[in-house]
Amino acid sequence: RVYLFRDHEEVWSTRAVVGQTYRKTPVFRSEMRYLVFNPDWTVPYSIATKDILPRVQRDTGYLAAGNYIVKDRNGDIVDPSNIEWASLGKGNFPYTLVQQPGTNNALGEIKFMFPNDHAIYLHDTPAHGLFKKEQRAFSHGCIRMGRPAEMAAWVLGGEEKGWSLARVNEIIAGHKRQVVVLDQPVPVYILYRTAFVNPENHTLYFYEDIYGRDKLLAKALFGPGN
Repeated sequence: RVYLFRDHEEVWSTRAVVGQTYRKTPVFRSEMRYLVFNPDWTVPYSIATKDILPRVQRDTGYLAAGNYIVKDRNGDIVDPSNIEWASLGKGNFPYTLVQQPGTNNALGEIKFMFPNDHAIYLHDTPAHGLFKKEQRAFSHGCIRMGRPAEMAAWVLGGEEKGWSLARVNEIIAGHKRQVVVLDQPVPVYILYRTAFVNPENHTLYFYEDIYGRDKLLAKALFGPGN
């Protein structure tokens, strides 16, 4: 889940989707510094070659359907129809794929940026159905979140600073990329917890250790065999 705290009190939360077991979301601390409305998505090389390239090789219309543009090493836009896709592979891919803003963009309508060495950030998603699942490890490592417009209004200061939910939704509806810098950085903590106490009824819940980190912690604390 994603939780928002103000003055040590939880004021808002929503469901989240995290990294798959082979693309684990890391644990770290950072500071949120800016938001991007209607973001584009520069596809990481690993995803471009492992996930998207095979789909393009099967169907060259995949790029147009997904609203992608292709850039060469000089940053110039290339016509996909002039590329010999069948000859490309993981060690031979001299292009960059950029998905343009839109309803099917992998980052959805907002991304929340907190610079870090892991290239992890919070973002919206067009795949809202995943939030209905109990176990939600489906991403490439970044954290997808529900109700991002509400989160944006909160971190930008709310109506007190002119950032009502209506204004956020108006910007989103404009379908233009816009960067907004926060007045003050917001601390971000990415945590991994398999035990949780419900503050409302004080019931202790245990969850599956999908990343196997509890086992590593047990070995560090109590030695092999524990």
